[in-house]
Amino acid sequence: MTDKTLGWTVRLGGVLAVLLFLWSIQWFLPDFYSTMWHLTVEGDIDGLTDYIASFGYAAILVSVFMIIFANAIGIPSIPFLTVNGVIFGLVPGIIISWAGEVIGIEISFRLTRTLLRNQAKKVIQRSNMLEKLDSYSCIRTIMMGRAIPYSPNVVVTAFSALSHISYKDHFIANALGKIPAVVVEVWFGHDLLRINEHWERLLGLTILVVAIYGFLWWRKKQTQRNKS
Repeated sequence: MTDKTLGWTVRLGGVLAVLLFLWSIQWFLPDFYSTMWHLTVEGDIDGLTDYIASFGYAAILVSVFMIIFANAIGIPSIPFLTVNGVIFGLVPGIIISWAGEVIGIEISFRLTRTLLRNQAKKVIQRSNMLEKLDSYSCIRTIMMGRAIPYSPNVVVTAFSALSHISYKDHFIANALGKIPAVVVEVWFGHDLLRINEHWERLLGLTILVVAIYGFLWWRKKQTQRNKS
């Protein structure tokens, strides 16, 4: 068996294992996917919070799975990050959300690079977020893309998958870049859902985040002007 054949065999086995796992969830919890879909599409954050929390200690695994699943198939994971701070507490919610985001994005990156390269090209052609694909071969650029709160992960993943970045470098950029983004997303979600208790902190966080990202944007523009 050639290395190429072995590689595709391993990938196929991995895909079949994932499909079997997803089917097993449907087997044991027939209403799991339909309930998650309904609550997410309806934007019922309170209902989503109550449903995930109803799994007790297993709620951590449910939350991580849903974040991984959302990132792997390229849909927003924000609703799950939003409720994590409320269900698990602010710091545990951030850690759980970060783990799910990093794992999900890595799976999506590998799937896009190995199986969905043509689809990734279409995503890039429709996007105006980034113009220079070659620059997406470095850790710093991908890290900056991941660090932007509420930015669509699928776009950055598509650019990364078509770049020449290694799997190791992408993981480093992904793991570090998602830290500030997840902190902001979980913290915002937590305080928005508890706005009567935390409106002052939410206001302060908003001002701080705008100031930091505004300063970074200004520094980037100044650097570009100095180079031109």
